[in-house]
Amino acid sequence: MTLKITVPPALPKDEPPLKPYILDTRRPERAVKKPSVPLAEPVSDDRLSAFHRDIADNISNAYCDSATFAKLLRQGQNMLGLDARRVHAILSMALERLHAVNEQALLDELDALLHVFTDEDKKLDKKNRIDALQSVCKVRPGAKKGMDPAIAERFITDFCRRNAVKERSGLWGWKVL
Repeated sequence: MTLKITVPPALPKDEPPLKPYILDTRRPERAVKKPSVPLAEPVSDDRLSAFHRDIADNISNAYCDSATFAKLLRQGQNMLGLDARRVHAILSMALERLHAVNEQALLDELDALLHVFTDEDKKLDKKNRIDALQSVCKVRPGAKKGMDPAIAERFITDFCRRNAVKERSGLWGWKVL
């Protein structure tokens, strides 16, 4: 790849114009070196096992709601000293091992599915609403139950209001409920 850099003309007119500087990125000595990303410190087994115990203690009835998930995420960041993304992955894997429902992951999946159904025409018909509900409320392999249908219904209603998505109202009408 060859990059051509031009310089604006100089103010005095009696000087000859400058030649453009060409940067050849194919030559290794001219390539820009990216700063290396520091590697994360390994987490001690004691802190990790204590975090797993806290997860098991906070989960009741094999269901982790989104408020508990957020609380455990903050707690894991403080205990382990890792960034949110890594603690999120550790927490999700621990919930899978416990065969618990991860409501936050299901809400993210429901949000993505609703965007697929409604981004084009901003309408959610009854069939798509039922399909979205069934996809998150069914029992997943390895889980003991699915998402609470009342929470899914409330999320769909909030999604439609937040994104101005119309739903069927009456026999012929559409409106934001």
